[in-house]
Amino acid sequence: MKYALWITGFLACLAVVFPEFVVLGYFFLIVPGVILTIAPTVFVYLAGTAAVRRVLPIASPLKATAVSFCLVLALGWIVMQPFRSSALKTYAKECQPDIVADLPIELRGHVRIEATDSRKAPDCDYLCLSVLDSARVESVTIVTAGRRSRPQQQQSAAYTLESAEANPTPGLFPSEPGQIVREFRPLTQTFGGSKLLTSIKAVEADWAVRLADRSRLRKIDPVAADAADWVIRIDRRSSDSHSTIRRVTICDSAGQVRFRKSYIERRVPAAMFFVGFKANFGGGTLSGASFSVGRQRWHAGERSLHLQSELLSAIRFRVPECDPRSITRLRGLAVQALNDPEASEVQLDLARRYLGLFYFDATEQDHELIAEIVSDPRVRNIDDQLMNVFSKKKTPTAMRNAYAERITMDHTSAELRRWLAESMAGLPVDTFAIPTAAHYRIWNSPELYRDAGAFLCRTADLGATQALPVLRAALDAAITIPTWSERRPLIEGIREAFVQLGPSAFSEASRVSELFLLRPSPLMNNARQADQWRFALARMGVDVSDLPFFPNQSTSAAQRISQKVAQKLRRYEQDLVAKSE
Repeated sequence: MKYALWITGFLACLAVVFPEFVVLGYFFLIVPGVILTIAPTVFVYLAGTAAVRRVLPIASPLKATAVSFCLVLALGWIVMQPFRSSALKTYAKECQPDIVADLPIELRGHVRIEATDSRKAPDCDYLCLSVLDSARVESVTIVTAGRRSRPQQQQSAAYTLESAEANPTPGLFPSEPGQIVREFRPLTQTFGGSKLLTSIKAVEADWAVRLADRSRLRKIDPVAADAADWVIRIDRRSSDSHSTIRRVTICDSAGQVRFRKSYIERRVPAAMFFVGFKANFGGGTLSGASFSVGRQRWHAGERSLHLQSELLSAIRFRVPECDPRSITRLRGLAVQALNDPEASEVQLDLARRYLGLFYFDATEQDHELIAEIVSDPRVRNIDDQLMNVFSKKKTPTAMRNAYAERITMDHTSAELRRWLAESMAGLPVDTFAIPTAAHYRIWNSPELYRDAGAFLCRTADLGATQALPVLRAALDAAITIPTWSERRPLIEGIREAFVQLGPSAFSEASRVSELFLLRPSPLMNNARQADQWRFALARMGVDVSDLPFFPNQSTSAAQRISQKVAQKLRRYEQDLVAKSE
């Protein structure tokens, strides 16, 4: 008994203190992992047996051990019963029978969708839109709140579809209406696989055309729960690490439940005490492992229950057709609006909606129309749509003029200007050798290149004669910007221009070295950026032995940095030769 206690105690301590070893044990022939998993439980029962045996008035060691072990087992069962009984009562209260209607429910009047466990701000998504598009529904109120929010902190928003004849002004556009293809099971089965993306775009294109033609989506005052004709509740909560509830319920105005589907899971304390092991994996790696009192998993309902899909299956609504011809129609209307000088705001918004259909999948045939949309100042607020058309590293040269035009527009946001500048900075060398008026305007306007600093590097396409005056003025403007976060894009664009210009920018080397040695230097914020400027100076024609270093840097450190700069310079010039060949 003594040796068993020592061995199991050591293994239990090792497993509890270093639970990762248990996981490793399962990778090594499984047996070590199993031993470490059961070690804490075995130690607890052996320690309890030893303690009880010392007080039993039984002379025979074998009988005393047997009786003590049985008493400890009984004690392990008794201790768990109150906790188990309480958990099972809670589980029984949470379980409610499913109610399924024989026919799809036809919603009407004012509908309220309560997703009080959702942390999202209420908006009109595919679910709201599907309910709203039902024949007799007048409005849909969306209610959301954080899991721990108080009732008065709940957020709500209400929407309605109205005829454009009564009010033709621009309305709202729903949030990702095409996602219904992913969420509604019949559509997923019909348009899955290679058809999925096209079907999603078709639904969004159809809604774009519809909301620009005969209907408008409007925001109205929310409808209270007691005034709603139908209340839909979507519950998705975990009250603690041991309980999960997913439930969708549809109630009529009288409070009668007309539809309910649930999945309940609760990990209740086990009937017999043991020490359980739990390992959490995330992203393909171990994210956590621990020991706790053993539990058993009780559940009711289908574990694969998807609340939104079940809700859509339970109601009657207009199922979208997913017709690819809707995309073609939207494209035609967008072209028509762009070519019409008198096009209304609603018509021009179709161009923005068409741009929003792309997700890094635009073909060469699309480039001309995309460039036309981007360069038209009447099409506004395209930030989200445009950033999903091309990645910054795969921007086609066909966008060189359109992106510049968009940067110069007064209504373009600083964030979009920065993104456009970074995209143009990555275009092939000499793309801007023959610049347009928009390019010149960006390079010569501090109010523009302060947001589009990355594009300054393309002044190198002009040659030193035209580029250096621009870069000199930009550098003077950059060092007056007080914060590094605002100054950084501009400084990096200037530095990259000097690198591309090479020895032809040698006349600016003394100015750069002077700013480099200032404390604090306006050109950098850390040692890595200092090395980047040393490389830029070497490219500009400064000898590696003459590169600037700070007084507190040792000779050995300066030599090591100089060697790295020389190696980087050699590789860079070799790459230039290879590209020219």
